[in-house]
Amino acid sequence: CRYLFTGANPNNYITFNGEEAGWRIISVECDGTIKIMKNDSIGDQYWDSSGSNNWARPASLNTYLNGTYYNGLNSTAKNQIVAKDWSIGAVINNNSNMATQINNENSTKWNGKVALVTMSEYIRSNSNKRSCGTVSFYSGNYSSCRNTTWMYYSSDWWWTLSPWSGHSNIVFDVSGDGHFGSGGASDPGDAVRPALYLSSEVK
Repeated sequence: CRYLFTGANPNNYITFNGEEAGWRIISVECDGTIKIMKNDSIGDQYWDSSGSNNWARPASLNTYLNGTYYNGLNSTAKNQIVAKDWSIGAVINNNSNMATQINNENSTKWNGKVALVTMSEYIRSNSNKRSCGTVSFYSGNYSSCRNTTWMYYSSDWWWTLSPWSGHSNIVFDVSGDGHFGSGGASDPGDAVRPALYLSSEVK
């Protein structure tokens, strides 16, 4: 019953926090909540300044997004956000099974208000499932896959929420030309595109 927006440019723009068409809907969840992400970056930051890829530790970006960033939103926006369980499990590089990847992501949860998109959400925003439906397929076809997802962001490297399986300090990120990278959590910062859930009462 979860509905995901896919393709190069679906009509999923919304106004949030007074930012006209500045956010986009990732999905409408089974419970009626609406998951959204900021279309542009709020700037470059470390994922975690100490080098850990454990979001729940908490990572320094987690602390920033749920502290300084959240507190800077207007009161209407803050009242529309709900805390939810986020999937923060590690992803196996170059895997070729989306169902297994989602299970791996779901194996670890964190509850909070603001985070990032997972690797599976980025891949599943693509309308070309045959060529771009797994990490392995996408990695081999990124130059065309970037043209069939609305999440593609040509301006910068940007962070996902997903740790790189088998490493304690590596996080998946996405480059300005669309390929996946292994970003060191404490490397010079990638762009941050916040994601959050809106209450099911928001129409």
